[in-house]
Amino acid sequence: MKKLLLVCLTIAIITAALTAFFVLPASGETYSSTCGAEGDNLTWTFDTVTGTLTISGTGKMGNYSSSSSAPWSSYQYSIKTVVIGNGVTSIGNYAFSECSSLRSITIPDSVTSIGESAFSCCNHLTSITIPSSVTSIGKSAFGDCSSLTSIAIPDSVTSIGSYAFYNCRSLTSITVGEGNPVYHSEGNCLIETANKIMIAGFKNSVIPANGSVTSIGDYAFYYCSNLTSIAIPDSVTSIGDDAFCGCSSLTSITVEEGNSVYHSAGDCLIETASKTLITGCQNSVIPTDGS
Repeated sequence: MKKLLLVCLTIAIITAALTAFFVLPASGETYSSTCGAEGDNLTWTFDTVTGTLTISGTGKMGNYSSSSSAPWSSYQYSIKTVVIGNGVTSIGNYAFSECSSLRSITIPDSVTSIGESAFSCCNHLTSITIPSSVTSIGKSAFGDCSSLTSIAIPDSVTSIGSYAFYNCRSLTSITVGEGNPVYHSEGNCLIETANKIMIAGFKNSVIPANGSVTSIGDYAFYYCSNLTSIAIPDSVTSIGDDAFCGCSSLTSITVEEGNSVYHSAGDCLIETASKTLITGCQNSVIPTDGS
C-alpha cells in the first residue's frame, strides 16, 4: 500500500518527462480496440487531438492488474477526458489509474460498480458525479486523487472498499444521500451507520460526539496530509490499524474526558489500560508519568 502511494506521489513530477519522450501520432488520428470483460462487448477509442477516451458498447469492462495493463496505457498520460457510453455496466480495476491529465469523466446511469483503484493517482481530477445506479465502490478507487475537492455518494451505494479515498488531501466535503441504508455523513466524516464505524475522514472532519461513532476504522485518515487537529469523543472505544498513518501535518490530538478506553496527554493518543501510545503527531511529548 505504501509502495503504491510513493508511486502515485511521483506521477505529477514524472508526467512531463514521460510526455517529452512520448510522441503522439499526427493530428486527427484515433486509435481503438476492445476492452470488454467478454472481449468485444466494449470498444475504446482515443482521440489524440482532444485527449478524449470513449468507451462504448454493452456490458462489463475488463479488469486490469495495474495501470500499465489497461489497453490504452500507451496514452494514459495524455487522456484528458473520459466518456463512458450508456450501456457500460462497470468500470474495471485500474481502468484509469495514473491518468494524471484526466480532468473530467462522464459516467452513465448504466454503471453499477467502480472497480479497485479505478481512478487512483488521477491527481488532476477535481470532481466526479457518481450516478444513482452505482452500488459498489472498490478498494482504493479514488486513492491519491489529490485535487478532488468534494464527493457525493448516492443512496444506491452499499459497499465501499478500504482506503477508497486515501490521500485525497484536497477533499473538504463528503455527502451521502439521505436514503442510503448503509452509510451516512456527518461532520465531513463517512460513517457506516449500523456498526457506528467512521470509515473515512478528511482535513476538516469533526468526529461526531453524539454517539453515532464508536469506532474509527482501519485507514480512516490514511495519509490525510492536511489534517492538523483531531478531537476524539468519549464514545470512541476502538481505533483501527493505520488510522492516522501519514497525517504529516497533525499537531494536536485530544480525547474527550470520560472516554473509557483512550486518553490524550502531550498530544499523544494513549490506550489507557495497556499504557500503549497509539498515535503521536508533530509536537508530541511522550508523558514521563508512567502512563
